[in-house]
Amino acid sequence: MTIRKLSWLPAAIIMIIIFLFSAKPAVSSAESSRTIANAVLNIAENFMDPAQWQEDRDNVLDTVDHIVRKTAHFMEYAILASAIELHYWITKRKGIRFILLSILFSFLYAATDEFHQLFVPGRSGEFKDVMIDT
Repeated sequence: MTIRKLSWLPAAIIMIIIFLFSAKPAVSSAESSRTIANAVLNIAENFMDPAQWQEDRDNVLDTVDHIVRKTAHFMEYAILASAIELHYWITKRKGIRFILLSILFSFLYAATDEFHQLFVPGRSGEFKDVMIDT
């Protein structure tokens, strides 16, 4: 197998990982992000006076959870675009055209990912998420 074909491997692996995350039902996905959000708040409590915002902890947790989920989506697709750009770099295809192709590919994959989520229990597909992912 040539290096040219193997250079697609990182992008393919990221795409599989994204697909597997998207295939998780909403409850399972929410539990994962909520665990991370709780960890972030537990760390923050070491630097803040929790008495000041303890009564609003649930609201703060919801906000942090939302940020965690959107950041995770953004990072997944940033890594995917980077993996695609890596392919272009390895195959000596450089320039703005190939950067734009990487972004377009990520956009198209994000759109198919949101479509896929329409068939996962409790999940939805939204165009704004495609834009965040891209």
